[in-house]
Amino acid sequence: MSTSKVYALDTSTLITVLRNILEVMKANEKYLTKLDADIGDADHGINMVRGFQKVMELINKENPSKLDAGRALQLTGMGLLQVVGGAAGPLYGMFFLEASKKVQGKKEITVKDFADVLEAGLKAVKMVGGGTVVGDKTMVDVLEPVVAKAKEIISKRDNVDFIELLEEIVPFAKECVLNTIPLQARKGRASYLGERSKNHQDPGATSTYLIIRTFYDTLKGTTGVKISEYDQATGKLLKEEPL
Repeated sequence: MSTSKVYALDTSTLITVLRNILEVMKANEKYLTKLDADIGDADHGINMVRGFQKVMELINKENPSKLDAGRALQLTGMGLLQVVGGAAGPLYGMFFLEASKKVQGKKEITVKDFADVLEAGLKAVKMVGGGTVVGDKTMVDVLEPVVAKAKEIISKRDNVDFIELLEEIVPFAKECVLNTIPLQARKGRASYLGERSKNHQDPGATSTYLIIRTFYDTLKGTTGVKISEYDQATGKLLKEEPL
């Protein structure tokens, strides 16, 4: 796809994004699992691959060309809820299920729709997590600031397109991931470690960043990125390479 202005994301492109997310999760499976091994159950990468494989299976069972954006996101949530274990299943599953309600019946997603979808997903994640807030060392540490920044950009600029929005959102989301490293976990399995959860990059925040990043990469005509270099002690993301 060209890098000219993109004001709407059609269902076909959305399905390509979902397919690319699967490839990104496969490429980063070992890295995400390493992050999770440090402070969790050591299965986040495996779960995310399994989850998006199921998502594509459900989408391909229906006629992808006849799906609307809401249905594609609904099937994503259903697939993740069905096969992803641990906390990630309910969190990501409900994220996409709630997000889908914002674009039911729509064949295209506008930039404003995209922000609304992220916001609806964020609310679901916070609810499922029992009132998770920024600073708890979870995916909310990426989602909440990103939603706020997206809405701010859209409200202050006329005719902002997906490329322009994501060019600002993606590096910001990456910063938010790195900001989880010094935090002590207050939610999820990592919270059981107390002080020992500090100085580790959060796996859920990392996979959230990779998903947001894949929207950008897909619209730029590529698949996504692989984290090719990271700090062995903290898991800090150091280098990305295109797939």
